[in-house]
Amino acid sequence: MTKEKKEKEVIEEVPVAVQGESEESLFYIHQLREHSRELFGVKPEVLDGVFRNYPSNQVSKTEAKKRIEEFLKKKVGGKKSVEKEGEQ
Repeated sequence: MTKEKKEKEVIEEVPVAVQGESEESLFYIHQLREHSRELFGVKPEVLDGVFRNYPSNQVSKTEAKKRIEEFLKKKVGGKKSVEKEGEQ
């Protein structure tokens, strides 16, 4: 086998990442809860509600932010639930 052929085989074996599909770091929910005010601008209790029935103990920051926003938009007793810091 020639050197050029070996290099070609190695290149073909390397998986190519699809643009925009980078893996995000996962964090333990209790760590995000401890820093919820700095990271998301919400009280730690909000994360308790957001992740009450979450199937894992780890989540990415992007997923956490998305779930928090959805949680805060839910209506409770006919009123919008808003628990952002400074919006009481």
